[in-house]
Amino acid sequence: MLLRVIILVLIGLFFSAEAPAGPLPARSLDSLVAATRADPSSKVAAQKLEDSISAGLPTQLSNDWMAGLPVDVTPLPYDLGQLIVPRDYLPTHAEEPQHDWKFAKAAYVYSAGPSSAQLFCTVHYPMTTDGPLALRVAKLLALAHQTLTNHTGQEAFNGTAPFDVWLCRGGQTGGEQWKTNLYLYDIDSPRSSIEWIREITHEYSHLALPAIGGYDAPEYWANGYLGERLIVRWLIRQPDGPARVETIWGDFSGAPNFARLLLTPAQALYKKIGPNTTWLARKDETGMRYLIGQALTFDDKYGSKRLGSAFVRLPRFHVVKAADLAAALSESTLP
Repeated sequence: MLLRVIILVLIGLFFSAEAPAGPLPARSLDSLVAATRADPSSKVAAQKLEDSISAGLPTQLSNDWMAGLPVDVTPLPYDLGQLIVPRDYLPTHAEEPQHDWKFAKAAYVYSAGPSSAQLFCTVHYPMTTDGPLALRVAKLLALAHQTLTNHTGQEAFNGTAPFDVWLCRGGQTGGEQWKTNLYLYDIDSPRSSIEWIREITHEYSHLALPAIGGYDAPEYWANGYLGERLIVRWLIRQPDGPARVETIWGDFSGAPNFARLLLTPAQALYKKIGPNTTWLARKDETGMRYLIGQALTFDDKYGSKRLGSAFVRLPRFHVVKAADLAAALSESTLP
């Protein structure tokens, strides 16, 4: 009894009566779990633990303490990690940093480790009814990450840094990457399943691929368009890829149209033009299509591991031009 009192007193002194302003360090969260286990009847310890979960989960979670948290843990198939969602009665209030829009709920994807789990991403959504979409988005992001890293043999360009995803009711239909935030706007607007897949993998690729840019159209950055093409194509070609998409996301029947409209024209353009410095310097939409065709053709000829070795030759902290990627592709074919 004395030990329980001491633990609860220490917890009470360590944490203020107000809810935490942000996610607690993993060690502090472990202390709260220890307190609730020491005295399961303590309403004070239970409330502080719930407050901490509402403020956000830490980047690392101890496997030993996870079962003591008021969350639902779902192991994801294909070694994608685990999906962790605070219980329905717990709000997870957050404010995104670009528009100051407020969100009431969150779902987390963690990679599974022998002793602890590492946060991959947090998907914020406006209300409970958006939960099914949020969980599908979270799982598809985990699959996109696994597909990219497995095929290239390299870690994503953002490394293991966790990122936030915001499912927004406002904004113009589409997506956006801003710093370490991915936005999916106007989520109530109808989209086909393949368009959702394209949009989600596109925004993720802005974080995960080299910062290839310098274009006037269709947008400044080419890594989003390049990444969506590569990831979806790898999933199409992987023997169990379509089944994986259907298991963790749903309908993948639009894949043939994706290939016909977005993959074949790019490769046909590059095949027609061939290696050409003038075309690499183009900044219009056709120039970006030429660059994507070059990368797809290289992937076919030399394999995705060689493509990954070309990516890691590129710098991480400033804009990469099409000519830089072309040079890296050439260098990666050398003995």
